Amino acid sequence: MTRVAIAGAIAHHPFGGAGNTWAFLQYVLGLRRLGCEVLYVEHLAPGSCWDADWKPTAFACSANAAYFAGIAERHGLSDSMALLEQEGDAHVGPSRREVAEWVDGADLFVNMSGRFHLRDILRAARRRLYLDLDPGFTQVWQGKYGSDMNLAGHDVFATVGLNLGKPVCPFPTLGLEWHHTPPPVVLSEWETEQPPGEAYTTIADWRGYSPIEWEGAWYGQKSEEFVKIIDLPRRTACALELCLAIHPDEPDLPRLHENGWRLSDPRRHALDTDSYRRFVWGSRGELTAVKNGYALGRTGWVSDRTVCYLAAGRPAIVQDSGVADIPLGEGLLAFEGTEQAAAALQRVEADYDRHAAAARALAREHFDSDRVLARLLDISGA
Repeated sequence: MTRVAIAGAIAHHPFGGAGNTWAFLQYVLGLRRLGCEVLYVEHLAPGSCWDADWKPTAFACSANAAYFAGIAERHGLSDSMALLEQEGDAHVGPSRREVAEWVDGADLFVNMSGRFHLRDILRAARRRLYLDLDPGFTQVWQGKYGSDMNLAGHDVFATVGLNLGKPVCPFPTLGLEWHHTPPPVVLSEWETEQPPGEAYTTIADWRGYSPIEWEGAWYGQKSEEFVKIIDLPRRTACALELCLAIHPDEPDLPRLHENGWRLSDPRRHALDTDSYRRFVWGSRGELTAVKNGYALGRTGWVSDRTVCYLAAGRPAIVQDSGVADIPLGEGLLAFEGTEQAAAALQRVEADYDRHAAAARALAREHFDSDRVLARLLDISGA
């Protein structure tokens, strides 16, 4: 049996961060479906431990630890998910010693976005795969700004940027061979007979981090692209809802309201993995912009959130990021600007059932965790 350790950042987002949680869980649950023995592990520094009021607290009584424990229990993974106190001995699930012993016999360590830094544990696995979840930003942060993205010590590099390294994408490769992999979705977790709701939705963070510069061009966040289509609700009869993490003093907030966007709270709809899934199931489809960096950089990025909508039979209308290897036009539609977004909504509404069926078919053909993760294991040499 192939033994795989996976590291991510579930506990780092305990408030309304269930979409982030699902991004990592797809790999854990998907590899288990393939018959792998899987251990998920992450570590938490003292400055990242918060109580329910976002005040610093100790690891043991933190909202982070409580959220992590709840996710592990909900998905039957309490013995297979470990949260370690980075500078102490506290833990949720297996202890640091138990994790070290487990990884010492592992065939592969998948370090997602390089989030795992405990070198004694990381190097114990036979092979180490760095899985980049933020294409373009990862490479520029390292190559231009000198940030240590924890690339050293890995044997294989993969990215969800399907165009990284191709002529269409301007971002650097840092002299590394980046294997391309789409985000996986565990189909059985998302298939539903529930009828779709009335609104096209998405779940998003309005502002993530600062823009980056590469070769004279600036690459920014999702807010920059949503502003370009801010009048979309006025151009369509479809209800549009953003489940949005946004500061109450954000200057764009009144404009969103004025233009007819429905806004809802991720601390309700992304409170945990079940509420997040119910939100997707209760949507008519997804309508979303992407990060400015992904669009302008033509990264070929597809969201791990979007593939959940597709697997649920909810058509997705997303801003074009240069995707070329996945067929667009039925079930998954790309747009540039307000007019194309409105036209795509009209096209889906004109034959909704066909696009819903096409969405499910795309998920099976291109994002099914059985296929995506089997190939990832092959790439890794595990």
